[in-house]
Amino acid sequence: MVIRNRLSRAGVAALIAAMSGPAGVALAQTPSESESSEAARVELGPISVSATRSPISAMRYPGMVTVIDREQIDIKDPDTLEDMFRSVPGVQFEGGPRRTGQVPTIRGYEGENVQIRIDGARQNFVSGHNGRVFVDPALLAGGEVLRGAASSLYGSGAMGGLIALRTLSADDLLQGDETIAGRAKLGYQDVNQEFTESLVIGGRPMEGVGLLGGIVKRDSDDIELGNGTTLVSDDDILSGLAKADVDFSPGLSASFSYLGFKNDAREPSNGQLANTAADSDITDKDIRSDTVRAQVLYAPLGQNWLDLDGSVYFTNAQVDQTYETSGRVVEQDVDTYGLFLDNRSRFALAEQTSLTLTYGLEAAKDEQTGTDSSASDGTRPGVPNANAEFAGAFFQGSFEIRDVVPGTLTVIPGVRYDSFSADSEIDDSTSDDEISPKIAVSYEPVRGLVGFASYGRAFRAPSINELYNEGTHFSIPLSNGQTAVNSFIPNPNLKPEVSDTLEFGLGYERSNTLMKNDEFRIKGAYFHADVKDLIDISVNGGGPSRGCFIPPYSGCNAGTTDTVNVPDAELEGYELEASYDAHRFYVTAGFSSIDGENTRTGESLGVLTPDRLSTDIGLRLHEIDTVIGVEGEFASGFDKVDDASEERGGYSVFDVYLQWAPSEQVLSGLTVNLGIDNLFDRDYERVFAGVSEPGRNVKGAIAYRLAF
Repeated sequence: MVIRNRLSRAGVAALIAAMSGPAGVALAQTPSESESSEAARVELGPISVSATRSPISAMRYPGMVTVIDREQIDIKDPDTLEDMFRSVPGVQFEGGPRRTGQVPTIRGYEGENVQIRIDGARQNFVSGHNGRVFVDPALLAGGEVLRGAASSLYGSGAMGGLIALRTLSADDLLQGDETIAGRAKLGYQDVNQEFTESLVIGGRPMEGVGLLGGIVKRDSDDIELGNGTTLVSDDDILSGLAKADVDFSPGLSASFSYLGFKNDAREPSNGQLANTAADSDITDKDIRSDTVRAQVLYAPLGQNWLDLDGSVYFTNAQVDQTYETSGRVVEQDVDTYGLFLDNRSRFALAEQTSLTLTYGLEAAKDEQTGTDSSASDGTRPGVPNANAEFAGAFFQGSFEIRDVVPGTLTVIPGVRYDSFSADSEIDDSTSDDEISPKIAVSYEPVRGLVGFASYGRAFRAPSINELYNEGTHFSIPLSNGQTAVNSFIPNPNLKPEVSDTLEFGLGYERSNTLMKNDEFRIKGAYFHADVKDLIDISVNGGGPSRGCFIPPYSGCNAGTTDTVNVPDAELEGYELEASYDAHRFYVTAGFSSIDGENTRTGESLGVLTPDRLSTDIGLRLHEIDTVIGVEGEFASGFDKVDDASEERGGYSVFDVYLQWAPSEQVLSGLTVNLGIDNLFDRDYERVFAGVSEPGRNVKGAIAYRLAF
């Protein structure tokens, strides 16, 4: 599983310690004099549970992983996932400002090359222009971004990495001996006239039982852009979460949850890119996403070899569009059925050497249907009726060796085997398999200084849309009344993409650096990926054929479009994360640089981004229970393109935020968030977006928590 609701008891203690600081940085822990320094060792920074499927310090993991906790979400008050992850190096949400069009990219990989999971459930919906994942940050307890090859644990689709989201549980809302708590919130932002109302209630009706229910409603209008124009957009969103966590006995627990999202939107059929659209292209969209999950955890006390996690889930995502002018209705519906079972076995091999084995099985099935009321056969171009099945088994070891060499050496080898198949009436079925090995090493010669290196092979099976695409790609109206049509053609012979990634880096953390109980942390990495058989779109003969101009105009077309394998490509880049946290203030920064090309032709490749620096400087005014901060995003000019029209200028954007959470008894439970995004109303555009970003956005929210 990606994010576990209940960890081993040692993992829980570490996780609580790691998430005790408001900037994602914990306060230093001081052991008692009777404890040895090694026995009392407590990780100071964030703890990741997705990087190795077992709790590990984000600093000591031999790779790059970023953890965002609930306290960070509360302070920044994000409205979308893009807001939540925008400061993470190497991560960008492309597709423009509309919620329905935003698609995450990691290290230049997009679409199916970024795996997304919510409470472990795969989110496999992929569309041309209507987004990737639908969830409201108000219902999330946290998230992680694991960057780099991750197929050795997560299988197909983790070439760029993994985004793992965890929904709220009763334990996230309740404190101490409280048996019931509720939190109501009202918010508004002026850039799209969005009103937000939410209510989350959690309780412990009896010992060992936690219940939580939450609902969020958002109503918004057109988006005011930084260039002074208006982006057609109208969202009416209702999100809900219901969850029950039950402890049957020490070591045995279960969790059941439902997560829902519904958006009645009015916008162009292409939720991305377009700044304006003809009336004939305006659609009413019905967007739905539902995830149902059941999980059992079994980790009996004293049984170090048994720490079992088993889950089954069902996810449905669908987008139905009705064109306002013509009445045409198009639909895309994706059902995902999945299960996984994994276990952790822990052994002490010697006095200073330990081994954790993580192993398990996973299976998933996607079923997609596409319809178009204007098509003669009712099928939708680009959305074939097809099925895909996946099955995998993985095995990973984690050796921690101390004092054999000075310091601590950690070696993490792993391997996964996957088989996959796809089937459609459009063309032949296809099947294949892949083996994804990985080995990662970190070495900590002295406390706090960590060097690491890794090699990993990752893959992505061709999607059913790529294998069985058919119908119209685009049309070219001609002056003689003819229309030249470029058509998709299926390619069931596509091979899976495979990448070999080398990564190495260095990290350092220290407490009591400049003042008592402060923390300094910095970690950076370089990566290089060689990609074989990269799946790309090829437009063949995109101009009108001769038959379009010679009567009787037979054979009039604009060629074909199919998906092909690019033999050789490469992606490389740098990432850096740093933070300093003291009693009075905190500073964080992240930097990323990505480049990629087709090594056969020299053409640019991947969803590249400019060199980008993000900063966050916050001041804690404890005397008035207030945190104020300013975030900055700085991007260089972008020229990593083959078409000069895709070049973009550099930009710098600033956001300011404030949170007031009074501690006085009469006001206890009240929280006020205020902020201004794009403070100086800059007109800027992210690469490959085709539309300016939102202009100045003044926003505010007031929440009240009541508990008994």
